[in-house]
Amino acid sequence: TDFQFCPDIIPVVEGCMEEGYINYNPEANVDSGNCEDFIFGCIDPSYLEFNIYANQNNGTCSVLIVYGCTGPDHCNYNPEANTDDGSCIYLQEGYDCEGNITAEIGDIMEGGYLFYIDETGQHGLVAGLEDLGEFEWGCYGTSISGAVDTVIGTGLQNTLEIVAGCSETPIAASEALSYEAEGYSDWYLPSKHELLEMYNTIGNGSPEGNIGGFFNWYWSSSEYDNYYALVVSFSNGIASSSGKSYTNRVRVIRAF
Repeated sequence: TDFQFCPDIIPVVEGCMEEGYINYNPEANVDSGNCEDFIFGCIDPSYLEFNIYANQNNGTCSVLIVYGCTGPDHCNYNPEANTDDGSCIYLQEGYDCEGNITAEIGDIMEGGYLFYIDETGQHGLVAGLEDLGEFEWGCYGTSISGAVDTVIGTGLQNTLEIVAGCSETPIAASEALSYEAEGYSDWYLPSKHELLEMYNTIGNGSPEGNIGGFFNWYWSSSEYDNYYALVVSFSNGIASSSGKSYTNRVRVIRAF
């Protein structure tokens, strides 16, 4: 019997057959046509020198990337950072980076004239930039028992008590609560001592003069009795009482 022998079958190996290219394959016997040139550079993405196109490290990687806020005028500035990560916290106007008020009495901030800063140094009171007009205090002959406080910090609760106990409108308290200005809607009628503080810091009693542009008698949210409520003269700083049915000027305040 005659035997016929077949030559060895050589498997096809595709690849770059050109020496001098990065993907040269000495085992290839069929050229794939995708030979790639050497591109030298830093190929480690954790370094500033990282070259997205490089395929061969040439030792140029030297500065590790440090992410953080790179803006020196921001509260969380990181002097060690060399790549900004978008985390910068902007300094709020009128405050330092610890939240302390840096604005001065009489400055405009938080929607009005700054006239009081509390003992923390981070909170205070501002007065509206203008008067609302002239209104009655309201409910002449009716006692609003919850609206008798006079000290600083009680104006808001007084105002809420007036509106809850007196359905008449428009009155000084209702107009104060419905007022919106400078992007804020939490205004209210000041108490007696809040008005006096305004007189002494941004009114005619201030060393800087009548910064707030006040006129004469202004309603407080502090009730005197069934028929009278307390007012303050911004001509001389005298606190007195006025009949609830009389009209006096209204300047609102807000706390922050």
